[in-house]
Amino acid sequence: MTDEDYKKLHPILSEITQTYINLYTNKPNDENREQLVKLESLLHEKLEQLQNARDEK
Repeated sequence: MTDEDYKKLHPILSEITQTYINLYTNKPNDENREQLVKLESLLHEKLEQLQNARDEK
């Protein structure tokens, strides 16, 4: 699977991955790490909500 195929199939995960990469590689400081931790917790919360919605069906 090419990167373009992956981006088409999983646009949200692709953007999240790119955000993590950019934050860690381009601006590695404490403020960005704190932002990453917040984004990660939000991501896990949303993924749990999606999983629960799928399980209810």
